[in-house]
Amino acid sequence: MRGLKTLLLIALAGGCWWAPAWAQPVVTMGAAPAPGNGFFIYRSTGGGFPPMPPMIIPPLLAGMKAAQLTADQQNQVNQILKSNASQTAPLIQQLQSIHEQIANRLLSSGTARSEDLAPLEDQAAQLDAQIQKQALNASVQIRAILTPDQVSRMAAFHQKMAALQTQMDDLMRESIQMSDPKPR
Repeated sequence: MRGLKTLLLIALAGGCWWAPAWAQPVVTMGAAPAPGNGFFIYRSTGGGFPPMPPMIIPPLLAGMKAAQLTADQQNQVNQILKSNASQTAPLIQQLQSIHEQIANRLLSSGTARSEDLAPLEDQAAQLDAQIQKQALNASVQIRAILTPDQVSRMAAFHQKMAALQTQMDDLMRESIQMSDPKPR
């Protein structure tokens, strides 16, 4: 029982540490702390839908603190994020609208058929691809302002996080295997 509690604590702590990298950052205006300085504010889409794609590629977002950005770099990153947010906001709103249309059709009276929802699914996929492309473009812009040493620090951070994620996945698999009843 003690081992299970420890495992659950590790999984919870790891999830709290790793999961925000896949959440969508909200770019704040004004005197908010900059990336690399504790700046990780997230929001979900609401309505029970999964979080929207990140505004920059998750490993880059998660490693910003490890980069130890200068004040000038923090300002540049904030500008890139603000610009990216203004470009992706309409796409995200459109995607949310499509998700709502799908939900309305699924929850309306009568039958719901995949072929009736296919056009909305196609629109959602196109918007998602545009959002992902925008996130990649912003990530490339941010990458361009980093020094080789900062990139190296971020890469080391990313490798450590990936190793921790692998350890957590292994622990979870072991826990599931131990809890499965053994065949007689």
